[in-house]
Amino acid sequence: MNATDQPLPPNDPPPWSILVEAIESLSAARTLERIIEIVRIAARDISGADGVTFVLRDGDLCHYVDENAISPLWKGQKFPMSACISGWAMLNKRTAVIPDIYVDPRIPQDAYRPTFVKSLIMAPVRVEDPLAAIGAYWADHHLPNAHETALLESLARATAISLANVSLESSLRAATAQAVTQAEEIRTAYAEVKREAMQRQQTEEQLRQSQKMEAIGQLTGGMAHDFNNLLSVIIGNLDLLLTEKENDPTTRELAGHALEAALRGADLIRRLLAFARRQPLQPRRVDVNELVRKLATLMQRMLGEHIKVELDLSSDVWTVIVDPAQLETSLANLATNARDAMPQGGRLRIATANRYLDEDYAARHAEVIAGDYAMIEVTDTGMGIPGHLIGRIFEPFFTTKAQDKGTGLGLSMVFGFIKQSGGHINVYSEEGVGTTFRLYVPRALDEAQEPVAVPEKNAAIGKGEVVLIAEDNAEVRRVAAMQLTSLGYRVLEAGDVSTAIRALENNHVDLLLTDIIMPGGRSGYDLAHAALARWPALRIVLTSGFPDAMGKDGPALAKLPMLNKPYRKDDLARALRLALDGPPPDQAP
Repeated sequence: MNATDQPLPPNDPPPWSILVEAIESLSAARTLERIIEIVRIAARDISGADGVTFVLRDGDLCHYVDENAISPLWKGQKFPMSACISGWAMLNKRTAVIPDIYVDPRIPQDAYRPTFVKSLIMAPVRVEDPLAAIGAYWADHHLPNAHETALLESLARATAISLANVSLESSLRAATAQAVTQAEEIRTAYAEVKREAMQRQQTEEQLRQSQKMEAIGQLTGGMAHDFNNLLSVIIGNLDLLLTEKENDPTTRELAGHALEAALRGADLIRRLLAFARRQPLQPRRVDVNELVRKLATLMQRMLGEHIKVELDLSSDVWTVIVDPAQLETSLANLATNARDAMPQGGRLRIATANRYLDEDYAARHAEVIAGDYAMIEVTDTGMGIPGHLIGRIFEPFFTTKAQDKGTGLGLSMVFGFIKQSGGHINVYSEEGVGTTFRLYVPRALDEAQEPVAVPEKNAAIGKGEVVLIAEDNAEVRRVAAMQLTSLGYRVLEAGDVSTAIRALENNHVDLLLTDIIMPGGRSGYDLAHAALARWPALRIVLTSGFPDAMGKDGPALAKLPMLNKPYRKDDLARALRLALDGPPPDQAP
C-alpha cells in the first residue's frame, strides 16, 4: 500500500467534503482504471474503514479487481456470485451491513479467517442492475451507522453514473470514427459531420455537468431531511421553554438567541432543498413585469446610490405560473451578487421579453424542453466571472467571496428554483465587462390555483380534540406531543404505521398528524390512504423534512395540508385548526 493510500488524519476535510470531491473526480473520469483508482482511495477516506475493495461483476463471478487495506484481502481473485457477500449485495440489489461477520450466514467464513476483517458494509453499484460493488471493512467489531452507510451508498451511485459515462463516451468515440470514415469517402458531407461531432461534444459536457449537479443535489437533499428532524426538536423545545418561562427575562433572552440561530439553520436547510429541487413551492399566475417593477424599487434601496437600476420591460411579456416569493428571492440574490461585483458602482439592468427555445437549443442544453418562455435578463457592469470558474458557480457552497461575505448558496438556490419550476438559466460573462443571467420561465397556459388565505395566529387553540401523532423519531414525537398538549389537545402517539392503525381502531381520533417518511416499508402516504379508506371524515395533516413527494400519490392526498419541518408551535397550531375547522378530506374542493 502506498503512503498516499493511508486514511486521512483528523484535521483533513470531513467525509461529506471528500465525497463531493470524489463525485467531481468521477464526473471527469474517462477510463475504468481511473474510476477504480478514485473509488479505492475515496471509499476508505469517506468510511474511515481499515480496508476497502472494488468488485466487478464478471458473468456469474465476483472479481475483486482492487483494494486499499491495512493488509492483503482478495485482490485479483474471483468467487461465485452465490458464495460471497458482494454477490449477495448485487443479486439482492441492496446494501449489506454486517457488524460481526462470524455470526452472519451470508459470509463465507473460510475466506475471511486469514484476513483482519471483523465487520463490513457492502454497497451495490447501480441499484437497478448492479454491475459492481464497493466494500468497507473494519478490523474490530463495528456497527456502521446510517450516516456511514449513506455516504458509501452515495459514492456507489456516483460510481454508477461515472461507469455509464465511460460506456457512453466509448460509444461516442466509435460513432465519431465512423463519421470520419464517411467524411473521407463523401467530401461534400464533411462540414455537416464536423458540426454534429462538435454538437455531441457540447451535449456530453452538458450531460456530465447535469449528472454532477444531480448527484450533489441528492446528497444535500438527503442531509437536509436529517437536519430538519434535529431542528424540529431544537425549535420545538425552545418554543416550549419560551412559553413556560415567559416571565423570566434572562431565560427568554438566552432562549431567544438560541431560537434565532436555529431558525437561521432552518433557512440554510431551505436553501439546500431549493438547490436539490425539493423545496415546497406555492405557484400561482404571475405578471412578470409587475413583479419586477415592484422589486426594482426595493432593489434600488438595497443596492445603494452608487448603483443605478435600469428597467427594459417588454410590454407583451407572457404571464407565468411560478412561486412569486421565490422568484423575488432569486432576483434579489442576483442583484446582491451584482452589487458585490461592482464595489465602485455601476449599472444593473433588468429586461423582460418573450422567447421561444427551439429543439436545437434544447438538444444542446440538458433538461431544457422546447417551447415558449418568459425571459428575465439581469445584467451588471461588474468585474465579470473568470472563464475557468463559470462552470461551478451554481454548485452549493462554491463562492469566490471572502469567508464572511456569503454562504455560497445564493446562485445554487436560484438554479434549483428555476429548474424545479420547469425553467432554464444560463449565464454569459466577460472579465472586466460584466455578467448577464437569463432566467427562462415556462409560459402559463392554464389557470393557476390561488393560495388559500391563512387565518390569524390568535384563532389556533385546541378544543380538547384527540390528535394521533405518527412519527418514527421519538424526540420529534415527544416535542410535538408536548406542544399539542399545551395547545389544549389530547394526544395519542405511534412510532410506525401498524401502531397508528391499531390506535385508530381502538380510539376515537379527530385528527391524524403523520410524518411521510416512516419505517417498516410503509410511508405516511400509505397510512393516510388506509385511514381515509376506513374513516373518510378523519382530518389528516402531513409533515416532512423532505417534502419533494407531495402530490405524487393521487388527487386525494394532494389535497391534504403539508406542514414542513422544522415548524414552530404557532405553525402547528394553525395547521391543525385549519384542518379541524375545514371540510373533511372527502369533501374538500
